[in-house]
Amino acid sequence: MLAQVPMDAKLAESLQQVAAERGKPLEAVMNDLAQNYLREERHAQLMIEMDRFRAKHGELLTKFKGEYIGMRHGEVLDHDADGGQLHQRLRQKHGRLPVLIVQVTESPEQDFTVRNPKLETAE
Repeated sequence: MLAQVPMDAKLAESLQQVAAERGKPLEAVMNDLAQNYLREERHAQLMIEMDRFRAKHGELLTKFKGEYIGMRHGEVLDHDADGGQLHQRLRQKHGRLPVLIVQVTESPEQDFTVRNPKLETAE
């Protein structure tokens, strides 16, 4: 799908210079920038959701202890003992929207991974 987006002339010139320096077409540079922006936005949204998870941890622990939950805007969208099944259902229902999937354990502090299917299939 092609979209035309008005752009400041100085910004367009700078982007053309970057493309020339990298030896890439302008379209490729623009796609890279857009992908990076979207990845950063998604990450920021998940960090906010993690803060919401921590704030509600006590309540969530009593309802979902040991289960995986899918959380967006502070609300539990779905839950399951199997994180993979939960991920599939959430993807089917909500597409690529950022949804925090986390196991509810005794501690609200957890490590989590932001999945990138593009990187996973590159192996």
